[in-house]
Amino acid sequence: MPDLNSLTEVELQHESLRLSVCPALGGAITRLSVDGIDLLRPWDGSDSVRRTGCFVLAPFSNRVGDGGFMHEGTHYPLRNLSAEHPLPIHGVAWKRAWSLTEQTSTMLRLTFTHQPEGDGVRDWPFAFRVEHEIKLDDTGVALQLRLRNIDSRSMPAGLGWHPYFLRHEACQLQFEAQGVWQNDAQNLPFKKATIPAEWDFSSEQSLQQPGLDNCFVGRTKPVTIRWPNEGVALTMHASESLDHLVVFTPPADMGFFAVEPVSHANNALCMDDPDANGIQVLQPGETMQVSCKLQIQRMARTVQ
Repeated sequence: MPDLNSLTEVELQHESLRLSVCPALGGAITRLSVDGIDLLRPWDGSDSVRRTGCFVLAPFSNRVGDGGFMHEGTHYPLRNLSAEHPLPIHGVAWKRAWSLTEQTSTMLRLTFTHQPEGDGVRDWPFAFRVEHEIKLDDTGVALQLRLRNIDSRSMPAGLGWHPYFLRHEACQLQFEAQGVWQNDAQNLPFKKATIPAEWDFSSEQSLQQPGLDNCFVGRTKPVTIRWPNEGVALTMHASESLDHLVVFTPPADMGFFAVEPVSHANNALCMDDPDANGIQVLQPGETMQVSCKLQIQRMARTVQ
């Protein structure tokens, strides 16, 4: 658990666009606003990265079942790093302090290096280095991740982001996908299915209460979120390899929802064919790179 006194924020600004990051708290984005309107859930100041606005998913996304995974004939156990979840979830990087390696008024670069030493072997058994670059410009926020295998062995890998968007009143969501994984009692995927009508956001619609915590597959187009009462629209342009989308819609009174661009299916590490479900295998020295542009536009407010 990080020391609250060490949880200082670094702020970027470009005109009316502001973004803050806390390197010591999982390198998380703690605030994103335009004209003073928050788009991500603002950090509550606690030592929990799950109470921030967005964090990096590396070197895997979402849950891993079976107490670990197989890779090239060897079983690697994983321990759970989050007391709020019964299974290993979201990788390692969100639970560790990052280093700020470069900063200007509109750009910063964070890095985190994992070495599988001591108990760290059960966090993730391979050594890796991840770099997160964040830039503000006239159109919004540009995010880029680079994950490098610095181990002497090949390593399965995945990447993504976990943004918590504010659920302002009358929020609208739109995205297209080819299918969705249905979950079992542990929230692990067990069946790839056609998207049911109540989960179909191919046409823009109000978020309502779909009760989702599911991974959609085959995303090819940008994701659009609109807050008409605030007069703001956000379009998420993610890398082609981030063709999975985890959508989490807790009860509306919690005030947020998550739309997570990721490279692989939930629990892909334990599937019969991890590669077919988005896992990449990095040889020693190889790098995986993904990007995500959050294009932010002002529009006329809806008259209330």
